[in-house]
Amino acid sequence: MGIAIGKLIEDCKQEFNVEKSSKKRFGFDAFNVLYQFLTTIRGVDGEPLKNNRGEVTSHLNGLFYRLINLLSYNIEIVFVFDGKSHSLKQKTKDKRAEKKEIAKDNYNRAVEEGNLEDVRKYSKQFTRLDDKILSESKELLLAMGVSYIEAPSEAEAQISYLTSIGQLDYTVSQDYDCLLFGSNNLVRNLTVSGKKKIPSKNIYLNITPEIIYLEKVIKNLGISREKLIWLALLIGTDFNDKVLGVGPVTALKLVKENNSFEELISKLKEKGKDVNFDYRKIQDIFLKPNISKEPKIIKGKFDSNKIKEILVNRADFSEERIELSLNKYLKLKEERDKQKTISDWF
Repeated sequence: MGIAIGKLIEDCKQEFNVEKSSKKRFGFDAFNVLYQFLTTIRGVDGEPLKNNRGEVTSHLNGLFYRLINLLSYNIEIVFVFDGKSHSLKQKTKDKRAEKKEIAKDNYNRAVEEGNLEDVRKYSKQFTRLDDKILSESKELLLAMGVSYIEAPSEAEAQISYLTSIGQLDYTVSQDYDCLLFGSNNLVRNLTVSGKKKIPSKNIYLNITPEIIYLEKVIKNLGISREKLIWLALLIGTDFNDKVLGVGPVTALKLVKENNSFEELISKLKEKGKDVNFDYRKIQDIFLKPNISKEPKIIKGKFDSNKIKEILVNRADFSEERIELSLNKYLKLKEERDKQKTISDWF
């Protein structure tokens, strides 16, 4: 879900050119990316892509075609998967599950009524990541030479830590939470660039990769990272409900005016606002997250035959298209390796 601070930090967003990122290390928020693929890669009827046995393959399509393109820029990619969620996140997860059930009911109703637009809209809203999708994704990643890490808890926290200490150069996620976890370089839209339709409107926006530097966010907003967390607490995080009647602009004003969160809460309560969360516990989730300082990295090794076995034999993808993409990538890699060898002589 993430925190709703996008409009507050609009001026902090800069265009990001992955083509100029050769040899840089990118940490991908795996669940975030896979949900994107499952919700956006669909047929005209709104249904996800499936093989001849009716098994979902949208995630495999997204991983292969998007990553093979990114890997051609000579970057290193590491996927990080979520571990066990913090107990305070359970309420958010329950709400999401409830919304998915409502969306499924609406979808079934739309199917019965033959309302294709609603079928497309609601079909995306009850998408779930199951164990099969996760295991297939990991298998394909390794075959593409992409390594992955199993985080002990939140993937955003693990990636942000590794980015903050320089083991990764960039955190790749759509969620602004990564800034709260201390990621100094957050890259968004790396796997969703293109055109995006505004829900319920016939309007399309151009989506391009962007980077947000935590240092610039702190400077532009005129607050500390700790106060950025306070701001997030007021407008709602995955670990607490928002304070009703307090939006991002008001929240920024409040954190600037108060030197302690206790003082801030006291003033809100005087105005009749209900603040029903333990801010210290949630603040510690961001400042002292459950991460591994030396995570085990499951290393991938590029294997064209394994890729074809997964995508052609099992997922029923076009062998011709897969071969074309693989050959294009391998040709680029061969030319790059050859150039590197020549450079080593001088």
